[in-house]
Amino acid sequence: MEDLLKKSAALKTEINHIFDYGPYDNSPRILASWIMCSVSLEHNDSTRQLMALGNHTTAIGVLRLQFESLTRAVWLFYAASDAKIANTTKNLRELSHSADQKPNNSEMLKAIEGKAPAQAIAMLNNFRDVSWKELNSFVHGGVHAHQRHAFGYPETLLKQLIKTSNGLLSMIAMMAAVLTGNEIITKDIAKISAGTKLVYLIYCTNQI
Repeated sequence: MEDLLKKSAALKTEINHIFDYGPYDNSPRILASWIMCSVSLEHNDSTRQLMALGNHTTAIGVLRLQFESLTRAVWLFYAASDAKIANTTKNLRELSHSADQKPNNSEMLKAIEGKAPAQAIAMLNNFRDVSWKELNSFVHGGVHAHQRHAFGYPETLLKQLIKTSNGLLSMIAMMAAVLTGNEIITKDIAKISAGTKLVYLIYCTNQI
């Protein structure tokens, strides 16, 4: 476990370099997507640190946050309307407490169909299909959170969860690379991502 956490931290360090370049321009759409990539990056960091501390139940909840912020980053760039972009980038003081936060995660996945890269769409959909209900249970204090917190987490499962977060991290890297507008960075990140397996595809319902 310790070795995996070290390697995961090293991967995160490599991907951090993308954010040193900054987005291609300051247009609202690109900035909105860039910021959500950064949010998802933070969730990846938090997931790994929580795992290291032994706060496994919380770490799994944060994994869902990482997935949702990544999905929104992709949607903002490829599918959001100009009106949605404008709403997203408004100052909080300009928004009411009931401001429209839609679409939800499943609606965003439908909206990016045929617009975002097919491989990214497939990966996001596979993650949701396999893991969504179980992650909901952790976020809302359901039976999965209760049982795992009470009786423990197999080390194999914990390692898979870290690798899952790394798989999502590779997708964050690709999205951020696209937003830099630099083809060389995009190709370099593609090489790193190729070695990062999205192990959530092997999850079974009773594993989480």
